[in-house]
Amino acid sequence: MLAAPRMQRARRTVAGGADRNISIAAVALAMPVALLASACGSGDAASPTTVKVMRGSVERTVSATGTLQAIDEENLGFAKGGRLTQLLVAVGQQVNAGQPLARIDDFEARNDLARAQARVAREQAALDKIKDSNQTDAADHDSDRAKDVLGATRDEADEIENAHDEELDQAHKQLGQDQDELKRVQASSRGDQDRCNRSLTGGSHRYDGYGDNADVTSRDRRGLLLESPLDMHAPSCERSDRGKAATASLRKRIDSDHDQIRRIQRQQQIENAKQRVAIEGARRDAGQARDAATGAASDRPHDIDAQAAEVADAMADVTEAQRAMQDTTLFAPAGGKVASINGTVGEYVGSASGTSAQAPGGRGALPNLDSGVGGKDDSNNKAQRPGGSSFLTLKDVNSFQVVAPFEEADAQQIQPNQKVNLTFDAVPGLTRAGRVASVAPTGAQINDVTNYYVTVVLNELDPRLRGGQTAEANVVTGGADNTLLVPTAAIQRGGDVGVVQVLQADGTIRRVQVQLGIIGDSTTQILAGLQEGQMVVLAG
Repeated sequence: MLAAPRMQRARRTVAGGADRNISIAAVALAMPVALLASACGSGDAASPTTVKVMRGSVERTVSATGTLQAIDEENLGFAKGGRLTQLLVAVGQQVNAGQPLARIDDFEARNDLARAQARVAREQAALDKIKDSNQTDAADHDSDRAKDVLGATRDEADEIENAHDEELDQAHKQLGQDQDELKRVQASSRGDQDRCNRSLTGGSHRYDGYGDNADVTSRDRRGLLLESPLDMHAPSCERSDRGKAATASLRKRIDSDHDQIRRIQRQQQIENAKQRVAIEGARRDAGQARDAATGAASDRPHDIDAQAAEVADAMADVTEAQRAMQDTTLFAPAGGKVASINGTVGEYVGSASGTSAQAPGGRGALPNLDSGVGGKDDSNNKAQRPGGSSFLTLKDVNSFQVVAPFEEADAQQIQPNQKVNLTFDAVPGLTRAGRVASVAPTGAQINDVTNYYVTVVLNELDPRLRGGQTAEANVVTGGADNTLLVPTAAIQRGGDVGVVQVLQADGTIRRVQVQLGIIGDSTTQILAGLQEGQMVVLAG
């Protein structure tokens, strides 16, 4: 059994409340730091250190420490089982590192990749639609039109009110004229009636005022002119009768004028009520249009960020599907000779899950099932390997391997053929690539913690490497390319969300909540909340 490593240097990162050994490294990112100079007085505090939000690549890794061991045999298998479609090598054949050895059916992997790529295209199209949308402009135009309608409705109400006022003024004017005319006619009629009553005929005769005796008059004792007693026609009586008729007609006309005024006032009340309803409706529509325009303007950047996060999530699915597609081909992690192959084209091959079982007291591997070693010569009594069988075995391998224990939460993420970055205490600055060969099917208790041993084979060698040296294996379990990144130091984290301080164009600082993706030692993926080119403030 492998001895427990003498030390385990796993960097701890808390994500989503879980406390486990996680090492997350950012790669292929150049993050220039811009120091914003400010012309403050000598007593002012230093300007904040800011960095620009940029695009780059980030990898999520889990880490553990083990010891370099020279190997001459390696068991290989596929990350996921499937039907064997191609066998590219034969037993006894010498192979080189990176050479393809076999392939399984990739139908499901190709379909998954195609679906993931289609989703990226769909989500990207939705993002482009939001960016190119004129929804904000249309909402502004609707708001402007609603304002115009409100103004026109108010103008119409004013015009109707003015028309009714003019009509009412005209009716009052006509009433006044008719009332004045009534007073004049009544006054004249009373005088005629008095003269008629004082005439000799007592108002029983008619007089046109133009007879032969029209100038024959007399006066009463008060000196008032009396009509001639010789004339049978009294003109005052005639005028009095006409005055009475005119008075009656004017009274009717005045009553009609009052009716007209009341009708106009009633109509004015009805029209005013209608116009108030119309104005309130137009005001409501204008308010709704204004709110819609304001909401469209404020929601647009958040809609873009949310859809950009969907694009990033879809791209992560593409990365996983591409990895699954790559895993349908088995590559030689190191050079060696093919010692055994367990499977033929058309058969179903299971996934690799076992490490090389070692013989007691040494580092040699236990024999395979059909080696005939141990027990009686009985086909039903064959040596059973604790690590299980493997699809393909390489011998005469001139490389190193690292067997490192990973805590169970980290081991759950590790699959054969995953990329590994290895660093070495004895050779500072040296990094070598490797791949996961296998993961132990059962756990081992180390310091009361369940760990799973993972075998990593180096793909690259260096003359400075020696057996027994301490190596840290950083297994890449996920990553993202062409994604928004900011320094981890600029984020106040809380699970899957965080807060960053964004430097505004006017020099002020605004706190912005962001959605976090892959969290690295130096950089963190931003799924939503920021845009490329913004400046964020580094803490401290």
